[in-house]
Amino acid sequence: MDELEFRKRVYANPAAIDQEILDAAKDHAAFQKILADSHKLEHAIVNLTNSIAVPAGLAERLLTIPAQAETSASGREASEPSSNNFIQYYAIAASLLMAVGIAAILTLGGGPSTAEIAFGGQVIQHLYHEVNEINAFNAGSDLPNISMPAVIEVMALADTQFNDEQSLQAMPVRFAKLCVVLPTFHSAHLMVNGSHGAINVIVIDNSPVSTEYAIHDDRFRGLVVPLNDGNLILIGEQDENLEELKSMFAQNVEWAI
Repeated sequence: MDELEFRKRVYANPAAIDQEILDAAKDHAAFQKILADSHKLEHAIVNLTNSIAVPAGLAERLLTIPAQAETSASGREASEPSSNNFIQYYAIAASLLMAVGIAAILTLGGGPSTAEIAFGGQVIQHLYHEVNEINAFNAGSDLPNISMPAVIEVMALADTQFNDEQSLQAMPVRFAKLCVVLPTFHSAHLMVNGSHGAINVIVIDNSPVSTEYAIHDDRFRGLVVPLNDGNLILIGEQDENLEELKSMFAQNVEWAI
């Protein structure tokens, strides 16, 4: 079983891992890490959904959705979940989307998984732990530039490094901190100047997401980008252009996991 197939099967239902998945992960460190990540995120999803009231009448509205075709596009008979599971998973997905404001276009066979959607929500939630610094940055407060050795040290503590230090020096970095976005994983959080205020750059050494996707809430918008052995997250104010910074970091960040 290759890694792509392994990820698809694990992310399809992290709570129901079969013996074939366990056997594939037995002597494969990368697969074991994927399993560990999925279990942690599944636990976070359960905690999140237990704290969110499912909107009144959601089940009834979901029941009005036309039944899916009995066969898939390939002509094979598609598996059919029970009606209870169908309602449960769609209710969870609907509640999560409304709660954390994930801007993701979900297409058949593509888009972020439920666990990845929850991960994006956790990253945005983390920003509010540093919101005073973000507000001070945006208000033009005289925050000192962080020295390059200090930036390098923070990134190293998160098991990563930036190859092109001259580009990083040119920004400059006004905030650099080792943060806990997800328990047991290492994260470096930097803030640099954007066109509309602070751009938060977060690198985290959890398993890469399956696809790049956008996240937002009422204030912030950003991107979650798979980056070799971890993830890169860029978040700024609503009108911020993140593409140039995404390219620069994606080309220059290396992991030491």
